[in-house]
Amino acid sequence: MLAERDELRSFLERLRDEKEKIRFSQLYALSDLTREQLAEFVRVWESVSTVRRRRLIQGLVELAEASFQVNFDAIFRHCLEDPDDEVRAMAIDGLWENEEPSLIGPLLTMLRTDPSPRVRAAAASGLGRYVLAGQLERLDEPIQARIISDLLTTIHTAEESILVRRRAIESVSYADSSEVIEALEIAYEDEDEGMRLSAVAGMGRSCDMRWKDILLHELGNSSPAMRYEAAWACGELGLRQAVPILGRLLNDRDRQVREASIWALGQIGGPEAKQLLLAAYEDADEETQEALDEALAEQALAEGTLDFLLYDFEEDEEEEWSDWDEDLE
Repeated sequence: MLAERDELRSFLERLRDEKEKIRFSQLYALSDLTREQLAEFVRVWESVSTVRRRRLIQGLVELAEASFQVNFDAIFRHCLEDPDDEVRAMAIDGLWENEEPSLIGPLLTMLRTDPSPRVRAAAASGLGRYVLAGQLERLDEPIQARIISDLLTTIHTAEESILVRRRAIESVSYADSSEVIEALEIAYEDEDEGMRLSAVAGMGRSCDMRWKDILLHELGNSSPAMRYEAAWACGELGLRQAVPILGRLLNDRDRQVREASIWALGQIGGPEAKQLLLAAYEDADEETQEALDEALAEQALAEGTLDFLLYDFEEDEEEEWSDWDEDLE
């Protein structure tokens, strides 16, 4: 415990000095802070420049996504009230796995009142996991209803930023109600392409086969972004009718569309999907082969035929994050 306190204080001294660089591996010192340690961190944090705060919070978000061994939620929660909008938005992103109901109130407040569209959009996205939790009966129905109501109000507020409305439609789509179905229908007919993309993404999240004809149609859209969203949505729905089209998209000129199609085939499963994935393997580059491996493993796991998974991590944080180290000055 004493060593941990010394490590934290050493880090905070380095953080306070704007000329000092901070290495990615040193961020571990900020994991699982006690209340006393958080207060110590906050005293230094409030004296740090905006640019340095942004860079640090970005590093914490990236590390939290890469490692299940760290927990920076205490810092992320504090940063929800940071004066800088980029820091607030990244703090919301950092809490992506946190399903504590105590976060719902702050996120709803930020969705309604934060002056930054980026923060309101992040809040709308963050509320999606609570809508899903409600569908899975892990959240009280009245609380879920309040979240859905606020998201629908956001979607139908014409004066709101398109980005915020898009994130709201994506999040509310987990819910099964006539109001949500109507919102998806309206979004799909919107003149803004971004709203249509979010509508298709929401159709996949809805787990509702009523959208299958639209998704099959959009797999042939001239827009790579729409083909990507449609392929991903077909995977989420487990839409077997999409398998032949997804097989053709394995040769799409757009890499992201190809990767979404690989993922979708792995989710849908079945002999035809498996054969398509195996056939694509021989001529694929290394990155595509990794995606194919993951899709085939996902399919085998679902079928109960996977004996084991072997992951080979070659971790060299100092080398991997050298650019990050150089940027934080």
